[in-house]
Amino acid sequence: MLLIGITEEPGWIRSTFNLTYRVSWETLLKGVRGVYPYMRDVSQNADNPEILVDDEIIQISSPDEILAIPEAGSITIRGFSPVIKAPAMLVFHNQVSFVNVAVGRVGEEYQNTDYEKFNKSLCQFMDSIEIMMHVPPATLPKG
Repeated sequence: MLLIGITEEPGWIRSTFNLTYRVSWETLLKGVRGVYPYMRDVSQNADNPEILVDDEIIQISSPDEILAIPEAGSITIRGFSPVIKAPAMLVFHNQVSFVNVAVGRVGEEYQNTDYEKFNKSLCQFMDSIEIMMHVPPATLPKG
C-alpha cells in the first residue's frame, strides 16, 4: 500500500493508504480476517478487537465469521496492535481503493513523527494486510 498522507491530531495520527489494486468486498474481508489475530481489545482485558460494519459494532465468535459478513459500505477493525505497539483503527471502504488508518500517539515512535517516519513505521504492517487479501486465509491455531 502507498501512504497518501497523514494528519496529526491530539492523541491520534490519521492517515490514508492507497491499495495497489481495487478489490472486492470479499477481498477486504480476507484482509480484516488476516489482521484480526494481530489486534486486541483496546482495554487489553480481552483478546478480540472490535469489528464494525457501516459504523455499527457486530459480534463475532471466531475470525472466520468475518468472511461471511454481508456486503456493506465499510468494515472497520479497531483495537491495540502488539505489532505496531499502539492502538489502531483501520477502515476498509467498499468500492474504493483506499484504507483510512488512525494510530494512537503513544510511545516515542508516534509522538514525534512525520510522513517519512510514519511510513517506515506502518508500511510493512499495511503491506502485510494487503498481501493477506490476496492469499487463502491462514489456518489459525486452536487456542
